[in-house]
Amino acid sequence: MSLGTVVLNPETNSYAGGLALLGRRQPLPIAIVPNEEKKRENQPDYRIWSGPSELGGAWVREGRESKRPYVSVRIFHPQIGDQPIYATLGKAAGQDDEDVFAIIPNSVV
Repeated sequence: MSLGTVVLNPETNSYAGGLALLGRRQPLPIAIVPNEEKKRENQPDYRIWSGPSELGGAWVREGRESKRPYVSVRIFHPQIGDQPIYATLGKAAGQDDEDVFAIIPNSVV
């Protein structure tokens, strides 16, 4: 199950795509952009936006076993739900393009 799809722009290291939400006919457009104001290790590496509204953050993590980097996502906005959505950007099913990622939910806490 995927919450949506984003495409990496390698030139800007940012992602753009859509987040599928219940009750919406069209995916909510989102942008995952580098956090240029990051000053501390615990701050997100990326900020997640939909237009002028910030929806959350994303962190570059390293896989325990694979040691490969991946992007861990936390989305939270009162209009989306009362609990954060945790997800990972992973290879989109049926895609040959290495720059297309699915937003794969980990859990809703």
